Amino acid sequence: MKSIFFDEIENTQDYAINEFKDEPLLIVSKAQTAGRGTNKNKWENADQSLATSLAFNKEIVNFKKTLVPLLAGYSFVSLHQIEDLKLKWPNDITLNEDKVGGVLVEENNDLICIGLGINYFWNNPLIPGAGSLYEEKKDEQQIFLDAEEWAKKVMDYISKEDFSLENYKLKLTTLGKLVEYPDGRGWAKDINDDGSLKIETPSGELLNLTSPLISAVSYTHLTLPTKA
Repeated sequence: MKSIFFDEIENTQDYAINEFKDEPLLIVSKAQTAGRGTNKNKWENADQSLATSLAFNKEIVNFKKTLVPLLAGYSFVSLHQIEDLKLKWPNDITLNEDKVGGVLVEENNDLICIGLGINYFWNNPLIPGAGSLYEEKKDEQQIFLDAEEWAKKVMDYISKEDFSLENYKLKLTTLGKLVEYPDGRGWAKDINDDGSLKIETPSGELLNLTSPLISAVSYTHLTLPTKA
């Protein structure tokens, strides 16, 4: 795997996609001037951020590609011994219910590019519901090392095909929550083998929310009562 580091870059995702050749390529930067998130949401730099993108040939993925966002988020969370660092399906990383990071997965011709953005320290977040991983700045070299360890973990899961949805669900806060999506809402019941979210609507209908709906899914802070 080839790694390239920047103090600042326009966009790690576009750079990785444009510069990818054959071997996996990791782009890491402290800041982005034109970063983007899911559904082309604007990226805001924290006081101390990690912006990184990992590009690789999609032919090496021998399982359902819809699992890639899940394993990418889990790979980062599992590197840190922070009890309340959790995952919200399908691509958010949270700490005490505040969003501290997220995953963006894009396909481009023969490659997959995973973007990961983390707020390491943010004294006064500009976005409602945003937070940061730590309450003070961390050593910048350690942040770069975190990016490399994350990328290695992602590639290990992909090459060994041993990503565990059961372990993923242990870090997930979504199950049991009331989920709102374009056509209604329902109770999050489970994660299917393909990474989709199984929900039960108020009428009792079971639905699977998949990739096209990812950017439109939101959550309330309430849980639905368990049925008798």
